[in-house]
Amino acid sequence: MNTQRKLDLAWLMLVVLSVGGAGIGSTDRSGLAVAVIVALVMALKLRLVSTYFLELHEAHPRIRTAVHTFCYGMPILVILTTAFGASLARLTGALI
Repeated sequence: MNTQRKLDLAWLMLVVLSVGGAGIGSTDRSGLAVAVIVALVMALKLRLVSTYFLELHEAHPRIRTAVHTFCYGMPILVILTTAFGASLARLTGALI
């Protein structure tokens, strides 16, 4: 598969994931299951952008590691914040 085709498919996947994310956001559901789905969509979109549009394969390994850490760290933080939001609020409130 040529590079242009890969970029087109990555862009199409980003559009599909964005529409799916909007569909999830338009529901009135909340909870850990929704947060996990949102985090998965976020991780997929971040990985697609970092792989196909940021050209990380040419970046310094430290930059590549930092971006990949961000791509997987942010969705994990979304899940942890949803699961332990009240505890984190008390903890950070006590620190201030």
